[in-house]
Amino acid sequence: MKAFIILFTLVAVLTGCTSPKMASIYQTQGVEISQNASGDDILNKYSKTIPTQNLHSSLSLCTAQELNNGPVVLTNESYFGSPWWYSYNIPNQQSITINGGQTIKLVEGNHVVANAITDYHYNAKYFVSYTLTATHHQNNIHYLFSNIKQAQQYTGSTVNDGFENVKTLQRSHPDLVIDALNKEINKIQSCLLK
Repeated sequence: MKAFIILFTLVAVLTGCTSPKMASIYQTQGVEISQNASGDDILNKYSKTIPTQNLHSSLSLCTAQELNNGPVVLTNESYFGSPWWYSYNIPNQQSITINGGQTIKLVEGNHVVANAITDYHYNAKYFVSYTLTATHHQNNIHYLFSNIKQAQQYTGSTVNDGFENVKTLQRSHPDLVIDALNKEINKIQSCLLK
């Protein structure tokens, strides 16, 4: 009986700590899934094609105006002292600044390549970094996002590991990452039609 209780507790703890994969991300049009070195499924690329009509601005100008590759600050706190003596717990906030750099990497013919950072909120603020290759064809613009990574801005007492690949697990919010990338497309498209 004691072994059964221990086994039941162990199974309950282990299953409570796992996060299932987000099935809907595998059916999302334009999403390419690959595996990282650990064998985890990650968002590798995301692409979307938008039909175009009369554009009033250039793709490179709108990409430079609407996308941001500024620095971001990631933080966490560590506590010193004993968990039993709260008067000795002195929070020590640690932060790291990830420098952005230039947004536009390359403009060649009808292609624009850019590095940028966007964000979304889900109980905390998350930053999403990516490389965008936008190609203007005769009747459409093809947007290809690659090198997609995310980082939580503030992780509390947990170590902040910085930007990491976006896993397909529900707790990694890959659907919200795709939503954030679609908002970047919408900003560029709005600029092109002004």
